[in-house]
Amino acid sequence: RIMFLFSTGWLLFFMLSGALRSAGDGRTPMILGIAMTALNIGLNVVLIRGLGPIPAFGTAGAAMGTVIASGLVSGYALVRLVKGGWVVSFPKRGSYGPDWNIIRSLFRFGLPTGIQGIAMNVGGLFMLSFIGSLAQSAAAQAAFAVSYSQLFSLITWTSVGLMGAAAAVAGQNLGAGHPDRADEAVHIAARIGAAGAAFIGIFFLFFPRQLLAVFGMNEPVVVELGVQLLRVLSLSGIFIAIALTYTGGLQGTGDTKSPLYISVVSQVLVPLGICFIIERFGTLEPLHIWIAILVGHATRCALSVMRFNQGKWRHIAVDIR
Repeated sequence: RIMFLFSTGWLLFFMLSGALRSAGDGRTPMILGIAMTALNIGLNVVLIRGLGPIPAFGTAGAAMGTVIASGLVSGYALVRLVKGGWVVSFPKRGSYGPDWNIIRSLFRFGLPTGIQGIAMNVGGLFMLSFIGSLAQSAAAQAAFAVSYSQLFSLITWTSVGLMGAAAAVAGQNLGAGHPDRADEAVHIAARIGAAGAAFIGIFFLFFPRQLLAVFGMNEPVVVELGVQLLRVLSLSGIFIAIALTYTGGLQGTGDTKSPLYISVVSQVLVPLGICFIIERFGTLEPLHIWIAILVGHATRCALSVMRFNQGKWRHIAVDIR
């Protein structure tokens, strides 16, 4: 409920970061993303566990920290856009009326990405419903909230930054008539993402209890489930890092429909299908859900790489006139 009601900061962050990257500034969104991640982790540690006069909010504290961090960073970015100085800024003169040609083009190329986000969120809700149906529901939800929603964001946020960078560089090079450079840039970004995810995954694999302790996770059942999930995510992170980078390459070159279809299959049908089949014919356990997440990420990685390597994005024309 908290995330749903106060998601404006997230929306603005993604919009502003995309605009800056598209204009060739990948450094500023990276700094904003690092700042938001640091704020998110700091606020979550305080709000989940409590500190001094601040009470412990538990799982709700994780959501509160996330929306506060995104709101603060997005608010700062809006102020900078008004003042100017970035490659993108609000015009001080001229009309603020809608440009319908641009709006139509934005819907044409952006609508599939929007639907993709909705589909993934719906899939996430159904996944949470499976977690809620477990015999160890409360413990599994607590482990998921910290291990996946918070700690795994160290990988996903880095990967989202690389996705934006890959989209900007690939789009610029394709527009300049250098498709081979666009191809090379995405492959390099994928290798960087995989290396970064593997590095963070080492900590997930060998120091999971220490990471969970930072968030005040000390109940034995919660810790065991969190350790279990983090060790699965140590591998899953590599898959999602590569997948997001190639998604950026596809979207940056104008192929926004393929990532939509890939996400629906890999993030909705595959993991939910696994959970449904196990629940229907056996007893669904937390590990089954963690493995379903891993299989979904691996599927998304394989399909994204295959689609990008087909090279059909080389012949897509993007015109906003």
